Amino acid sequence: MDEASTLPLAGPLTGRVAVVTGAAGRGIGRATALVLAREGADVLVNTHRNAEAAEEVATAIRGMGRRAQVVLGDSSDPDSVARIFAAARATLGEPAIVVVSSGARWVPRTLDAIPPADWREALAEETDAFYLAAREALPAMRAAGWGRIIAVGGFDAEAWHRPPSEVPFDYGLGKATRHWMVQTLARQEAASGVTVNAVAPGPVTRIPLERLVDTVLGRAGTEGMRPPTQVDVAEAIAWLCRTAAITGTIVNLPGPEPGAVSAS
Repeated sequence: MDEASTLPLAGPLTGRVAVVTGAAGRGIGRATALVLAREGADVLVNTHRNAEAAEEVATAIRGMGRRAQVVLGDSSDPDSVARIFAAARATLGEPAIVVVSSGARWVPRTLDAIPPADWREALAEETDAFYLAAREALPAMRAAGWGRIIAVGGFDAEAWHRPPSEVPFDYGLGKATRHWMVQTLARQEAASGVTVNAVAPGPVTRIPLERLVDTVLGRAGTEGMRPPTQVDVAEAIAWLCRTAAITGTIVNLPGPEPGAVSAS
């Protein structure tokens, strides 16, 4: 039995086009692209550099009977983001769902140990990536009266409760800024039919890639794995895409040991 035959002909997101940035790694972005495809969406798979991994994700999405497009590009660069959205419109249709999963690296260090270039890069990857994606998507979402913008933030980003040695200043600040942007933009767009939310995981347990599609499709479980897994986070994102009742919300997924922004 092939993967497509295990799926309904239509899901709750059928007819929607999703852009997922940072979708070729081992974590949340890849799982999100797969879960959204399972729910019926066609997906643009964005990665900065890893074309081979992105094609693996796209192949799995096509195996579910959905359309997929791979576009390489830096999600914090204006020209790249414009090209990503132009490619989505040309091959899949106007994006109605945007998930900003790409982000900065987790590097705990003292403030004075962060080189200025690293600081600027981390904040661009967190704040600029959200700003640019939302800016590209919003006009068409407003015109359609329907849109979902979701950022991957971080649990406890606004009030760090871990030891000082576990503080990645630039990463944590970027996640907290995403939370503020989500809540502020949600208020602005409340009457337009566009919801804006974030998921904020703590440490994430990665399901091995060879089991990921089977887990997304319900053919493999996560027994014995510490929650949340990347699929748990992706399921929360899919839920936010399905409902119009939630906006301006940071959905926390701390797991059983809350207190740290995810390194995944």
